[in-house]
Amino acid sequence: MKKKRFQWKSLALLLAAVTALGGLYYYGVFARKKESSDVYSVILYQNTEDEWGTLIQGIMQAEEDLNVDVNYIYLSENDTAEDQIKEVNKEIRGKSSGILMAAVNSREIQEVLENMMISIPIIFVETGAGDSFPVIRSDDYAMGKALGEAVLQDMEQTGNPRKVTIITENMQRDSVSLRYKGLKDTLEQAEQSVLISSLGGEFSASLFDQISYLVTLDKSTTERAAALWKESSQTRGENRNICRIYGTGNTAQTVNALDNEDISMLVYQNEFNMGYQGLTCLVENKKKEWIEKNTSIRYRTVTKKSLYEDENERLLFSDI
Repeated sequence: MKKKRFQWKSLALLLAAVTALGGLYYYGVFARKKESSDVYSVILYQNTEDEWGTLIQGIMQAEEDLNVDVNYIYLSENDTAEDQIKEVNKEIRGKSSGILMAAVNSREIQEVLENMMISIPIIFVETGAGDSFPVIRSDDYAMGKALGEAVLQDMEQTGNPRKVTIITENMQRDSVSLRYKGLKDTLEQAEQSVLISSLGGEFSASLFDQISYLVTLDKSTTERAAALWKESSQTRGENRNICRIYGTGNTAQTVNALDNEDISMLVYQNEFNMGYQGLTCLVENKKKEWIEKNTSIRYRTVTKKSLYEDENERLLFSDI
């Protein structure tokens, strides 16, 4: 009888130990993670194909490292500042802990946000919304200047006609307008004069026969220009003027176009680092002054010749 009672007592102690260990594991891992995991929002303007792929990789890495959750919202191609503000309000009502966003229209987003009572931190990436809000990005003016310097250097080396057309699509974003200013200032300050013209988003293959250089200032425009150049290459006669495209971008399409020599040069920024630092600063509630002093996003220029250098491979090929 004593032996049977001892066996039941041992079994009860064993079950209690197992239950206790299970409880400790649950509360030590799952419950603790649940308690510490805040939800943040990422709101980005148009997402075509992999336009934000590298940025999102950086955000997802920070999401994992910081043990937080992120809700991703992508605007459609034709969505406006009003549409983006609706998403901002929706995320605030949904108890988001903070918002990381790229402004679809810098001035309009700024005007609305400055008149809102905002209870959570908002940080911009790639494209900002005025001086009241922090933004994490490269020096866009310097990126435009780098494009201009590359075009001028090519003119000196080849003797091609000094005619440049700049595609001015998406100038409502301060990132694009700053690149335009840096590019235009550089071309205008050249020792030998350059004929500069600007064109909105609508352009056709006939444009390539009229100019020597086409410059694009954002990823989606660069993709369209490269695709149009490739399409027209089969019907382009040998005696036609050969236009060179200098663009901005880090997407698979732009990189592939560079590799196929449909583009002569790209300038791009380290969007992985931009995304990682953006979410980190948001979670740590860093203020505008701290961000301006302590964050730095590098940009690089790349040609067909330098495409497979280690740093460019690391930043431009997501599977490496």
